[in-house]
Amino acid sequence: MTSIKHPRNHPADKLPVLTQVAGKAAAEDLPTLTEIVEEAVPHALLSTKEKQQLLRQLEKHLETLFSLKLAQKLEQLQRQTVKQAINELKAELPELLRDALNAHLDSKS
Repeated sequence: MTSIKHPRNHPADKLPVLTQVAGKAAAEDLPTLTEIVEEAVPHALLSTKEKQQLLRQLEKHLETLFSLKLAQKLEQLQRQTVKQAINELKAELPELLRDALNAHLDSKS
């Protein structure tokens, strides 16, 4: 996983940190993350180049996290699908074998 690193005393050090989770009832009253960041870090503190660099790092980090979660979920679903297919085959196998045996016996008669 890629971590986002920046020099010490960087303006991004002053970003707010999530310290608690709000309940569902208060969710509508909460500001968005963008509003919080805009209040905490005035845009003048970051140059356009720094903003772009931080955005690229954040995007890369989020992409990595999303890819890992997606791969885990895909693997889990594949395992479930294989397990389900095997169980269905086990349930149908006796009838399939019986039909094949009857067809073979009928062809000899």
